[in-house]
Amino acid sequence: MRADRYGLPVTTSSEVALERFQDGMDRLLSYGVGADASFAAALEADEGLAVAHAGVALVAVVQGDAPAAGAATRRARDTVAGATRRERQHVEVVSALVAGDTVRGLALVDEHVQEFPRDALLVNQASSAIGFAGARDREQQRMDFLERLAPAYGDDWWFDSALAFTYHEVDRFEDSRRLSERSLTRYPGNANASHNLAHISFETLDTEGGAAFLDEWMATYDRRASFHCHLAWHQAMFALHRGDYARALVIFERDILGAVNPRLAMIDGAALLWRFRLDGEPGPHDRGWRSLADLAERVSRPGFIFGEIHAALAYAACGDGKAVTKLMDGLRELDAKGHPIAGTVARPLVQGIAAFVAGDHAGALRHLEPVAADAHRIGGSHAQWELFEETMVVCYLTLERYHDAMRLVRRRLQRRASPRDLRWLARASAEPGAQP
Repeated sequence: MRADRYGLPVTTSSEVALERFQDGMDRLLSYGVGADASFAAALEADEGLAVAHAGVALVAVVQGDAPAAGAATRRARDTVAGATRRERQHVEVVSALVAGDTVRGLALVDEHVQEFPRDALLVNQASSAIGFAGARDREQQRMDFLERLAPAYGDDWWFDSALAFTYHEVDRFEDSRRLSERSLTRYPGNANASHNLAHISFETLDTEGGAAFLDEWMATYDRRASFHCHLAWHQAMFALHRGDYARALVIFERDILGAVNPRLAMIDGAALLWRFRLDGEPGPHDRGWRSLADLAERVSRPGFIFGEIHAALAYAACGDGKAVTKLMDGLRELDAKGHPIAGTVARPLVQGIAAFVAGDHAGALRHLEPVAADAHRIGGSHAQWELFEETMVVCYLTLERYHDAMRLVRRRLQRRASPRDLRWLARASAEPGAQP
């Protein structure tokens, strides 16, 4: 019986199929380019390799291509019957997670990893699913899940970077840095580890050092990699916090708008252009927002709340009320089915977005304030979901509610002395009637 590099059985008679599958696995885990081609090459060598079909599905999920992901999981199920129990369970879990049945999928993962803790592709997907499942303690859950598996991985380069991501989200920056740097020593092309270091620099306000590191690392990172767009977003965020909006705009037009990953292009593009709007900076708003809304129509999936929230930014910003209504209807249906945050958190955020764009800042706050403490449940990092806090700050300033603006900004400054927050604090403090 052949095995992958984690020692797990792979049912194939083809050494080439195994090698290509392993290559696809490493490329997927490192956010590298060509995972899809490697899995395709594995299937060309052995069209019955079920775990390679599952790999194709996972690549499609990253791209936001739900139809392709569904088709690949069906092929995986059709071909897995003669494989080992480990592979059959692997395919079952991937099928559940790809279909959006997160609760069942994560329950299956918990059972599966008790026996097969080194099933890295499943652990990777489950970790992501936990991060977007809407729990109040999602960051802690994700860290606990990976820490429990750490003894099985030793100093594996992928696992180091996966665990490191959870650490920086709970402010364990030095632990995250140590693991990320160790990962890059073993696998220099691991974009997952470089991503962690970008986050650490952002959170610790080392914008110059973070930008310099990322610029150098990305000089050899293939633009065709699906994650290139998101690391480019981090470059743009460093520029934005330095007040270099011209550079941020160049990055948007060059590396985000035309990125190979349409889902990340929509999410990252919307998150960046919205900040241009909040900061009162000119940008390609009409053309840019319409392009992002077109991408949202391609990748929209109601079950992926984080993506839907960013789609709402694009739809509202370009005045597509019909699309906003359709998105809201999808969230309402999810809420009726028992989704933990579709109705209680996501819908108010979308309503706040729509009100803000319409110039109804008081209305925006009526929707945003009650759910502000739960906004993090949509998923993503601090750097992503805190966009809604920033929207509230601008609403307060526009409504001349300077005390409220200063209260929120000062709380944010306790986390990091962001230049944008300092500018907002200075603006609020200088206004007549502002409270000390």
